[in-house]
Amino acid sequence: MAANTPTPSTNTPSRHLPAFSSPAARSVPPTGGSNMLSYDSPAVLNMLNDASSGMGGVGMGISMSGLGMSSLGISASAMGRADEAERTRRLQVILDTIGAKPGRVSEEGLLALCKRMGMPYEKHPDEAGTWSLLIGDEAVCDVTFHNDEIAKVNLQTALDEERPELQFGATGSQILLKSLEPRPGQSKINITLERFSESLQKLLTMDKLGAPQNGGVSCYNAIAGIYTSWRKLFEHEKKTELASRVPDERFRNHRAEREVLCKKSGRPRFNGGSCLGLSLEYWMHRRLMIPRIATNQSEKGKEKMDVDHPPSSYTEDHDPEVNEVYSLSIECESSPSTLYTPIRISNDWISDAIEKPTDANDANASIDNILHNTPSIDWLDPKPTYLEPAAQTDDAMHLDSTPGRLPNIRFVAKFNPPLVVPLAVYMQLYQTVGIEPRTEDFRATTFVGLALRPEEVDPGIMNTTAEATHEIRSSKSTLVIDDQGKEQMRKHQMSLYVPKMEYSRTLESLPFSHPKQIVEILPVLRQYAATTSIVKDCFFEKAQKPASDQKLPLSPPLTPQKNPDQHNMEQPLQLDINLSYTPPTPRLTLHIPHPSSAVPTTKEECGADTSLTSVSDLLSDLLSGPSLSTTPSFKHPLSVTLDIHANGDLVVSEQNLIRVPALQSSGDAGGSEGKDSDADVNMEQAEKVEQKVKRLGKALDVCGDLGVWGEWLRREVVRMEKAGRSRVGCSGCGRHSAQQILGPHETL
Repeated sequence: MAANTPTPSTNTPSRHLPAFSSPAARSVPPTGGSNMLSYDSPAVLNMLNDASSGMGGVGMGISMSGLGMSSLGISASAMGRADEAERTRRLQVILDTIGAKPGRVSEEGLLALCKRMGMPYEKHPDEAGTWSLLIGDEAVCDVTFHNDEIAKVNLQTALDEERPELQFGATGSQILLKSLEPRPGQSKINITLERFSESLQKLLTMDKLGAPQNGGVSCYNAIAGIYTSWRKLFEHEKKTELASRVPDERFRNHRAEREVLCKKSGRPRFNGGSCLGLSLEYWMHRRLMIPRIATNQSEKGKEKMDVDHPPSSYTEDHDPEVNEVYSLSIECESSPSTLYTPIRISNDWISDAIEKPTDANDANASIDNILHNTPSIDWLDPKPTYLEPAAQTDDAMHLDSTPGRLPNIRFVAKFNPPLVVPLAVYMQLYQTVGIEPRTEDFRATTFVGLALRPEEVDPGIMNTTAEATHEIRSSKSTLVIDDQGKEQMRKHQMSLYVPKMEYSRTLESLPFSHPKQIVEILPVLRQYAATTSIVKDCFFEKAQKPASDQKLPLSPPLTPQKNPDQHNMEQPLQLDINLSYTPPTPRLTLHIPHPSSAVPTTKEECGADTSLTSVSDLLSDLLSGPSLSTTPSFKHPLSVTLDIHANGDLVVSEQNLIRVPALQSSGDAGGSEGKDSDADVNMEQAEKVEQKVKRLGKALDVCGDLGVWGEWLRREVVRMEKAGRSRVGCSGCGRHSAQQILGPHETL
């Protein structure tokens, strides 16, 4: 796939926009006679400019000599002629804005950053060119420069002594060093300290919260305890998943890990990827695709790795554009212990048995576990963590010296990236963790405005949510593989229609008191993460990358090939997508032209008549079902509707590619035995058709791209029609799988 070129969104129920729209204001009606001139007319502006030469006018030829500026409500400041105080204020605002941003990567920039953050620093006594950043009482970061370039970063924390198996300092040093290096395609001169400062701020915040004057509770140990329990749960679920797979299955370990990541309790990582600290990964876009780099790694060696030393790098870390990961960064924040449950330091948030039998009398048991009689997670409730008593004092009003005090700190999960959900889901998630959302969050914002067009005015604020169907347009080039195996690029003109604008909110952070609360909401988060990742691939408006940084996300550059049907590829193909964001289930509907409307009929392959016929005729031949209808025209557009269920499961609810046979008996003529026989046959046909329908949704789950999925649907229709019209062995008819259209990646 190539560059995505979004266009501004519109609010019109039809595709045809007005030919001309005047930029003049509509709120003030014209007065006077019919000959009244409008000041947005170019002729009037030219006339005023001509008159300005003899009238001493200013700007656009409008004379100010007879008009008082104060009477018009125009001040000198508004005209751009501010006095000295106003200019000073504006200059200070500019300086404050510039000063708030970290500088470039250099020795001078690093020291300036430390001063701005209030972080002490000193020269290392033994290593030349090394500065030691004193991050509170529990962390020290040594940064070594060589010729004004970063040579080495070494992070040391108190957690390395208490929990050496976590290797927090070693892996954290790699993340800090990576944040100071240029991204692919970025020049060294353009590297800033922004990412580095974010990590320092996170460490500094944890140290301040756990300072002796605040009670001396270590936030490092509290977060490490959650990681220990989550990792125990992850390894148990991964072991169970591996046991259900054959031993010689390819990418067996990757399959198991990503299944737990996207369908079960998520994958916890300590200093994983680019996140310093604990993160819980809960969704991966295109999780069934693995870059070819993974084929060079030893699966057996990875499976033998010690549980206490999980890998700090995965294949998806090297290509985030293909396998975008949605995660939660677990941190601590200040919060009164009287209002919300504070943090607890414990490694025992979950029992060693991990699971427990389902008990219908258990108030905490899940309804799904009870209905399916499956075991549930055996969560534990650790004891509260109390602060150490403060030093003795004669002040009776000094409340900090009272025994049994709880820390004024709570856990918080920060979304990376932020996740847009409907307002009803937003309220439900806050209720799950036992707090009320902030009142200032009640704004008329929508999924389109928050997730797809953040730089435009939100349709909810424009009060257009109930007036017309909102439309967003985009164009992109998609890799297409024809029946002869030749790769070509086809341009797609894509339109997203949102008939009902659901008010939505952006989830940036969510406090919690127990790690089980986060695991319980993961199925809902995955619904909207899956929806967002699919839609944003085609319709998110993002800045264009430099030419040196542009690349095809799923395939290498292609060599143009001559093809007799090249003119068909050059014609843009229209794809229409309907989006329903209303809970409890988001819904996507794709409408794409039938291949017969763009592909000429030919009789050249396999020596058989391969002229395109209707899908219903094909299915009649394939299934030999008497209940299949053959009346619909093959020129009707292909249409598939998908519901995104919990855990991001894609379920086909409607489609017009495959007709589902009705379960009918042959009547009374054959007696009861005849009825049973026919019912068995029809049931078998229904199961086959059901598998074919599920395969339609599976294809989108694999590729994760609406354009690629649409081309695959069109090619599948052609393939099935050819198979239905010619039963001879065909060596070149539509044998390309979804993997081949996706480029240099392996599909699971």
